[in-house]
Formats: sequence, structure tokens, C-alpha cells
Amino acid sequence: MSMAYYATRDLCERYRCSSRTLFRRMNRARNPFPAPCIQHVGSSNLWDEGDVAAWEDRERASAKLSTERPGTTIQQPATNSM
Repeated sequence: MSMAYYATRDLCERYRCSSRTLFRRMNRARNPFPAPCIQHVGSSNLWDEGDVAAWEDRERASAKLSTERPGTTIQQPATNSM
């Protein structure tokens, strides 16, 4: 665990999303967003910078794999010939 942290606001700005979206991503079945490592009632949650970086790496790898799957083609819409 590193000694640098992201606050909720930092992550919302980084990913251009709401705090609710961050918490939805934490509940995903595939590559859930890491939970905050420091939580206090009435103050900001803090996420470990290393945990967030590892999640981003997994997201990039997953996106790359999904675009490189063999046999996956993008189908063009049918055109009407008259």
C-alpha cells in the first residue's frame, strides 16, 4: 500500500463521474473498483493510489482484450437496395 491517497472528489474529477458511480463500480462483478482504505463517518473516503492504479491497469487490459477477441467482427447495418 502506498502513502498517497485520492479523495472521493479527486476520483470523481479524474473519471468525470459522480460519487454514486464510483460506489456502483465497487459492486461490479467484473473488476470492481477498489474500496476506500480509509473511511470515517462525516468525512471524505480515501483510496490508496496503488489500488486505484492497479484497477486502471486491469480496466485497460480488459478493454484491450475485448477489442482483440478473435472472431469478433463489427456488423454493418443492412442497406436497402432499390
